[in-house]
Amino acid sequence: MSFTRRDFLKGATFTAAGVAMTGILGGCSSAGTANTPATPAADSATNTAPAKSTTWYDEAYFQKPAPIADIAEKIDVDVVVVGAGNGGCIAAVSAADLGGKVAWVEQNAGTITWAGEIAALNSKVAKEKFGVSYSEEEKNMIVNDICRYASYEVDQRLVKLWADHSGRTMDWFVDKMEAKGIHMFLETDTYKSNVYTVLPVTHTVYKGEFIELGPNQMGSQLANPAWVEYAEEMGVKKLFEHTAQQLVQDSGGKVTGIIVQRKSDKAYIQINAAKGVILSTGGYSGNTAMMDALRFRGKDFVANNLGGDGHNGDGIKMALWAGAAIDRNQCGNAFNRAAIDLDHHVGEPFTSGLNDIWWPGSQPWLKVNTRGERFMNEDGPYDFQIYGGVSQPGKFWFQIFDSNYWDDVQAFHTTICSRVVAAKGARNSEVLPGVFPAKSKEEFDGAFMAAALKSGKLKKADTLEDLASQLGIPVGAFAETVKRYNQNAKNGFDADFGKNPAKVRPVAKAPFYGIAVGSWLLCTFNGIKINTNLQAVNEKGDPIEGLYITGNDSGGFFANSYPEYYGGLAHGRTTCFARLAALHAVTGSIYES
Repeated sequence: MSFTRRDFLKGATFTAAGVAMTGILGGCSSAGTANTPATPAADSATNTAPAKSTTWYDEAYFQKPAPIADIAEKIDVDVVVVGAGNGGCIAAVSAADLGGKVAWVEQNAGTITWAGEIAALNSKVAKEKFGVSYSEEEKNMIVNDICRYASYEVDQRLVKLWADHSGRTMDWFVDKMEAKGIHMFLETDTYKSNVYTVLPVTHTVYKGEFIELGPNQMGSQLANPAWVEYAEEMGVKKLFEHTAQQLVQDSGGKVTGIIVQRKSDKAYIQINAAKGVILSTGGYSGNTAMMDALRFRGKDFVANNLGGDGHNGDGIKMALWAGAAIDRNQCGNAFNRAAIDLDHHVGEPFTSGLNDIWWPGSQPWLKVNTRGERFMNEDGPYDFQIYGGVSQPGKFWFQIFDSNYWDDVQAFHTTICSRVVAAKGARNSEVLPGVFPAKSKEEFDGAFMAAALKSGKLKKADTLEDLASQLGIPVGAFAETVKRYNQNAKNGFDADFGKNPAKVRPVAKAPFYGIAVGSWLLCTFNGIKINTNLQAVNEKGDPIEGLYITGNDSGGFFANSYPEYYGGLAHGRTTCFARLAALHAVTGSIYES
């Protein structure tokens, strides 16, 4: 089905979507153990119980530690940036590029390179090279669509901030990358259905000649090393393998610096920041104790947590200790691509290996539960599919398909990172080692099928009865479900759940395949509340001077679910806001002079 961007924007249904994870790890301490708050004792003088706390999270877990006094060294700079993921790279180089004296703190030895897709509107490269632009009316429709996805439990001003300023941020980004011989691509391979729509907003860097059907090397693995080169050229003081511990505040509450601990000798260093501290440490997806303390709703149905290592929530904790407020709205970015062993284990302890990833999990094949029943429209954003699946017994589901799988995935034409078939106008990049959009059945088998079959997670059978037995599904119910599904395919209409008829592909030709699938958590999104200057704010909404929050440490932009099909929106928010935070810290304004 072909369509234009304007056809879509003029349509009656405008459904949010987009995916890309902002893979940010911070220079922060490891997680502690959550504590259970003690029950308050009654006041003996009045014989009345003390007022109960109205705080929704576990206050005891976030108890402020005693100030660190054993300072071995002091450093004076204008700006401190904590974290060397996508946001930290942008913030550090931006602050130095604006003339600031910068210290850059990271707990690891190098930058973190994970995702590299960046959503932006009206960049020069999009307009001039790819012919894509958005009017003010269209931008506002996009902003409202993103907010609708979150039930408007977000700060719409922040979403509008991204829509208005992501283009000029991308222009700065592109100029910097071009100077290093790195170019920018805009994904124009789009899709529209009655459930979701993909718009051309996703920017990704590449080097050398772009191979249209790929695979190409793209993303932050190219950009972040270039940012390190810039930082070194600009004289940024890198304190990698240093762990951020506590913020420093003056008597009025202004953040004036930070204390970090050097890994080599455990010495504490105080970095005084005349203009501000920018925290970009990556959220708390690697800290299950903090998930408990913040009542993270997705914890109990996570199957795989690849990418959570080092995301300990320390930037959020330091900001809370400084008086900042945290966004209550629960949101995490997840993929429906976790392959589950037949022990059907979901929840702690999470797996975290590449062998536990089934990339075709986002393909809209038939889905059944442990009772052998179909339970939803399989065609939709990843997060919607996850929520439908984890509401079933065991908090997982089975994906079922037949030997026509190569024809199926070509017909499905999924986009963004769920794409498994190479297409013109697409990035067609390698997203994980050996995982890339295939140009043939042989490539698909090599990239996806072989490993899953070898691991034993993907089951293969000559009959539906044998497949059901291998998966532990009731044979009779499963056979009836497949029969009904195939009849829907034959009729060209999904009478049960209204799935796009083009996506209702019959399960009829042996051999048959099935795999247990669950949720793969990428990152958390509820963080510190911020204003449109990217400053942390307290419960009254007043800014905490000298403290800036970006990336997954910040809240207010996402809630409840992540708009998966605005490709690169998480990274786009991080890129834009990291740049604006540095601008405000150094110059007092988010606008270039």
